[in-house]
Formats: sequence, structure tokens, C-alpha cells
Amino acid sequence: MDLEVKEQVYELLASIGEALDHLAEQEDAEVRQMVALGRGQVTEALEKALGCSLRERIDVDNLPDEDWLITAYRIMEQINEPFQPQNFFDREFWRLLEYIWGHSRQELVGQMKRSLFELKKESKENYQRYVEYFAKYPLWGSIEPKKDDFDTFERRAAVLKWHSYDFLWLWRRTADYLSKRTLCAILLNWAFLNMSYVLTVKSIFPDYWEPDLFPDNKGDVLVDVGAYVGDSIEQYVKMYGKGYSKIYAYEISEDSCRQLRRNVEAMRLHDVIIRRKGAGAASGELFVAASGADPSANQLGQVGSPQQRVEVAALDDDIEDKVTFLKMDIEGAEQDALLGCSRILREHHPKLAICIYHGYDDIWQIPTLIDNIAPGYQFYIRHYGGNLIPTEFVLLGL
Repeated sequence: MDLEVKEQVYELLASIGEALDHLAEQEDAEVRQMVALGRGQVTEALEKALGCSLRERIDVDNLPDEDWLITAYRIMEQINEPFQPQNFFDREFWRLLEYIWGHSRQELVGQMKRSLFELKKESKENYQRYVEYFAKYPLWGSIEPKKDDFDTFERRAAVLKWHSYDFLWLWRRTADYLSKRTLCAILLNWAFLNMSYVLTVKSIFPDYWEPDLFPDNKGDVLVDVGAYVGDSIEQYVKMYGKGYSKIYAYEISEDSCRQLRRNVEAMRLHDVIIRRKGAGAASGELFVAASGADPSANQLGQVGSPQQRVEVAALDDDIEDKVTFLKMDIEGAEQDALLGCSRILREHHPKLAICIYHGYDDIWQIPTLIDNIAPGYQFYIRHYGGNLIPTEFVLLGL
């Protein structure tokens, strides 16, 4: 792609971005038509530069406008600086991308179904655990093979197909090969139900507290959002000791807060401030939606009884101290909470441990959001969960 065409593409992308901002405030048929025309022009230019059909490679026609815009910028990054595999792991990841690009969404779903039925042949127990997991934790969609319900596979296939360039960006953006291999292991599990690779990348350390990245806690002001009963705080103190300055513990469930207070007292911790609040983009009130599976999976919702009402705070408005460490595990509300602490991210640049497994999009959307708010972080990905269905993977930032 020559310089003149690149400049034209970037001008078009900037115009489309402005148009989408306008449409977010007010629908306008003429502006919507302009976006569609611009999409077509940019797509044509990208296809010419790549020498392939984006309709086949990433199902571009079905991408929502906002996702398409991000993807177009990602593709321009790849055109400007092509990814050149340097080693076995780079080539392994590139082969996975080529597999995704070479198959339709329905073909990807078909492979997932075949992998599931192979699992059933190999181990009925693991097959049953797999199916029951999605019934217990519906964040990732549903799966009921007897009813021909493969919703979670449909979601996976859409994310793999639409966001392959986001995954390529994340591969290049992470700071070490354990992170890259962890990303590859997760995607291989999604695409093929591959359980063996996940075992090779599981962290040997307790969730969040990686001494290679975070060697000590001297003077830390830790903000634990989703503190539950203090299990993560206990591991934090066990790993580093009591040299921290202060701990803010946010938890939405009243019963969990009571147990949290008891545990903090039992551990004889100093300067722990417990706040029965949720964290969000803005201050207000929401309701605790109790999980039938586990109190640790309780979420915030828009409706509920007066007894379920809970205050929600933007962390920027709720904490005066300089935050040095921010941990979040809040059942899919991480992106909203990060928007509410954008000042903290920009001005304090705290160490980060943010869960990115509560939805199929979180794994790329959360690092993208942080990058937009506070550029300059070094990103790492660590996996702490099981291998049947990889969860408990976390974005760490320095």
C-alpha cells in the first residue's frame, strides 16, 4: 500500500470514527449511509493490500461498525509492520490464525462440535462436567447438545473469526512468551477444546501475585475490587508480608463483607478499609444479583428488591490515596469499573491484575481499553484455572 493510499485510508477511518461518535448520540440515516460507503471503500483498499477477501478471512460484513473500525486499524498496523514469525511459538500462533482465516464461522462451530463429541467418547465424566459448567456459569452462553443448543460455540466462533486481528495485536503487545503461549492455549481450547496445551502454561504462583513481575508490596496501596471474603488478600499477605501501606477492599455482598471483616481481624491486618460497594463508570446505585452457583459469582443488576440495593462508586471519586496496585475480579463488570478509574490509571499508573475471562471479548477488549486510557503499560497474561474450560486468566500490567 503506497503512502498516498495509506493517508486516504486513515482519513476515511478518522471520518468514520467521528460519524460513529455522532450516531452514538443521535441516529441519522445520511450519516449511517456515509459510514456504510466508507466501510466499503476501506475494505476494498485493505483487501487489495492483503491480497485476500476479508469477507472470507474475518466475515467482515457481519462485524458491528465499532468493532469493524478497530479491526481496520489493526489491519493497517499489520500492513505497516507485517508480523514476521521468529520462532516455533510465533509460527504456531500464525498457523492458528491461518486456520481461523481459512474457515467460515459455521465450519469453526462444526469443528468445536466434533471435538466435544470426541471428548464424550474419551471421557463421559469430562463431557458431563463440560456441559454442566455452562449451565452453572452462564456468562459464556449455553450448551445443551440434547436440545441442539451450541450457543457458546457460536459465540466462540464469532469472536475467533471477527477478532483474529485483535488477537494478533495482543500477541505482539504482550511482553513475554509465557503470555503469548497462554493466549495461544486459550484460543486453541476455544477452537479445538484442546486441554493439553493449557496445562503447559498454568502459573505456579497464587492468583494475581506473580513475584517475577511484582517482587514486593512495600508501601503498596492495594485496591481489591471483588474482595469476596478476603481470600486474595490472604494470599497477597502470605506472598509479600504486611509491608503494604493500605488495602481498600470492595465487595457487594453483605454476607461476604461480614466474613471479610472476620478474616481481616483473624489475620491481624493493619489499615484494611472495607467498603460494601460496587465499582462502576459512575456513582449511583444498583442491585446485587445473587448467583445460584457461588456467592463469589454475584453480579450487579438493574433491578432487585430494596434489600439487594448497593452503592456503586467510580473509584476516581472514592479513593484519595495514590493507588499502587489495582486488582479486579467482578464477574464481567471490569470494563465499566476501569472507565470509572481512568484518572487513577493515567496519573498513578498502578500495577494491574484484571480478570479477562468473564466474557469471550474481555481478553482483547480490556487491554485495548487500558491502552486507550493510559498508554504505556507492559501487559502479561497468566492462567490460574483448570484445563477443561480455561478460566481464571488474568491481565497483569506494569
